[in-house]
Amino acid sequence: MAENKRATEAAPNIDTTNVHNPKDLNKVLEYFRYTVGTTLDCFFATGVLRNCITWYVRDLENMGLLQAIYIAPDKRTHFMAKHYSADPQKWQTKPHNTQFNLFEEG
Repeated sequence: MAENKRATEAAPNIDTTNVHNPKDLNKVLEYFRYTVGTTLDCFFATGVLRNCITWYVRDLENMGLLQAIYIAPDKRTHFMAKHYSADPQKWQTKPHNTQFNLFEEG
């Protein structure tokens, strides 16, 4: 009995949270590199499933390759949605986090 292992112990530890199709990831990145749009726009243009696009967008944002540049009503649904771009020239720069000294001498 000691020879038998549980299925969870015998299987290797595989992190399935970051398993992506690299071709689809590249399609999404290329779409946003040349077009400003929502994830729904990307779905219609590339054919990549929308639930996958949301994961790709999250990962691309974490890698610093994609940024939401504004929030506006979507042209199809008319609901507020983030519009993304992979063009760094269109990105908004984040303000520097500066600490002001209240007790400055001078």
